[in-house]
Amino acid sequence: MKNYVKQLLRTPGQVLLIVLLVMLVTVMLVVGANLWVTSDRLSKAYENDFVTIGTVNQKPDTVQERKVWDAEKGDYLLYKDSIYNQYAVEEDMAFQEVTYLTEPEKRVYWGSYGPEYVHVGEDKAYSFITVAEFSPKEDYVPKESGKILITRILGSDKMLEGSVVWFCDHTNRYPEELKADKTYVAMITEVGWAHGKEWEAGDKLYDELEFGPDIVEPTLYTPEGKRIEDSLDMQGIYEVTEGFYETEAGQRFLAIADTAALYYETQPVVGTNSTDLLMPFYEQSAWVCEGRYPTREEYAKGSPVCLAPRTFAENNGLSVGDVVKARLYFTNAGTRPDIAFNSGGGSIHFQFMGLDGKLLMPFEEREYTIVGIYDHTQLTEGIGRDELIVPLNSVQNKMENIVDYGPMSDENTSFQIPNGSVADFLKASAKHGMDNLVFTFYDRGYSALMEGIRNLKNMSTALLAMGMIAAVILTLQISHIYITKQKKRLAIERLIGMTGKACRNITLAGILILLLLGTVPGMAVGTAVSEHVNIEDMGQEAFDRKYSNIGMTAEMEVDLSGLHQGGLAVSCTMGGLVVVLGISISGVKVRNILKREPMYLVEDGMAGK
Repeated sequence: MKNYVKQLLRTPGQVLLIVLLVMLVTVMLVVGANLWVTSDRLSKAYENDFVTIGTVNQKPDTVQERKVWDAEKGDYLLYKDSIYNQYAVEEDMAFQEVTYLTEPEKRVYWGSYGPEYVHVGEDKAYSFITVAEFSPKEDYVPKESGKILITRILGSDKMLEGSVVWFCDHTNRYPEELKADKTYVAMITEVGWAHGKEWEAGDKLYDELEFGPDIVEPTLYTPEGKRIEDSLDMQGIYEVTEGFYETEAGQRFLAIADTAALYYETQPVVGTNSTDLLMPFYEQSAWVCEGRYPTREEYAKGSPVCLAPRTFAENNGLSVGDVVKARLYFTNAGTRPDIAFNSGGGSIHFQFMGLDGKLLMPFEEREYTIVGIYDHTQLTEGIGRDELIVPLNSVQNKMENIVDYGPMSDENTSFQIPNGSVADFLKASAKHGMDNLVFTFYDRGYSALMEGIRNLKNMSTALLAMGMIAAVILTLQISHIYITKQKKRLAIERLIGMTGKACRNITLAGILILLLLGTVPGMAVGTAVSEHVNIEDMGQEAFDRKYSNIGMTAEMEVDLSGLHQGGLAVSCTMGGLVVVLGISISGVKVRNILKREPMYLVEDGMAGK
């Protein structure tokens, strides 16, 4: 052993080089293994922390021009309307190659009549639909603004009663003359600013509004989206004569006059199969602040549970566990609920009227238990005032009294797919010829994160491969230098009486010392380098988690320390692998050499000089 140590000390430069090479190889293996283990743990740890949803927009088949007369311009205005030969349905996306975590749903919302509840805006309700009886101040043809006296308002809001306002049959190319000694009735709306000779001859106040008539007709659709034609050809303006309100047209005016009161006693009810499919909840601009979300089982079974808005619950003294009654009387399959129902009153483009000229009646009643109370940030789009959220399958008659209809859009159609499967989905949709559907995907940053993790895993795999190749080459070289080229020394030691076992042990002990001198510091350096890469590049400080489940509803620290646990074990394993590999190769080689006769080894050693 002493002679072997002297032999090593005679070549200190060579020993130092070998130790450094062993250290370098160990660092490569340790860093590669630690990064691979960390990337694997990261991908598994984050898998359930992300949700990938897709939204759908159906492209129109063509565009059709629509002409609307404009009395002020004295000409037709052209508008372009999107035309759909056929509306896409959820079954069109039943791709066999795609696995859905939540099936595609084209959501509708229902209007629920609830006069027993206090609703937002009800205390300052105003009539966005005004049915007025009026008489013109003088005979005139309403092809431009003229003054009328509103003598009576049909409905609860009497604000305009007794007012003199500007009036024009603005979109009628050939309006009929109005007589000052007659009384007329119309559903009047604000159509713009006053215009015409009479207005120009007056004070010309630029803030004077002009009112015009609107058609009182039902807006009903079939479940396939076809508009149901009105059996009555309604006019915008009618003369009020004796018995007029007993006619079919008169009955419609009486019914529509009650719409404003009905509106403020109505709350939207949205059905879904997963709260994550609702963009405000997905983006966390809306969240459950009390109670819990409905479970997947409750959504699937259509259980009578709901999420209620915080303001609605507070206004009505409701809490988690209480029951809310829903009386559904219309279905809107066209626009999102906050278009018509918001704290500012909304914008109604449909009527609560049936083909019989009467207000729609409830088609389904059900009681829902509040399991969660939700809140949302101000100006959140997509959530109507006092909106209830219920399992889609809890409503039996999903498409009754359809007052509005539209195509699939990113506001009403969505689905959930496994994380990382967007490319496969798009390939499947292209295969099935879904060119008329545009898909948009949201994954809360999963794709970007996984791309980094994949890059980390590829880098670690490359380091491992290069490290293993370098380890094999280096250990072969070490065995060549300290075994193959030491045949003469081994022969002499055998000839002076040393046993083969002792020669082998001494040789391998020297090589083990060399390997340990390189692997121990190599493990330390490799561990430090791998931890630095994990913390700086993939750790909590560098990753913006605002689009992940964790950290969105509340401020909370994400514990990534568990991802580094086992780093020492991995490092020791890689260092041990280098040692085992070096000793194994050297052991095989020295055993083969020592099987030969010592004299032959001396001759080989002399010949090798």
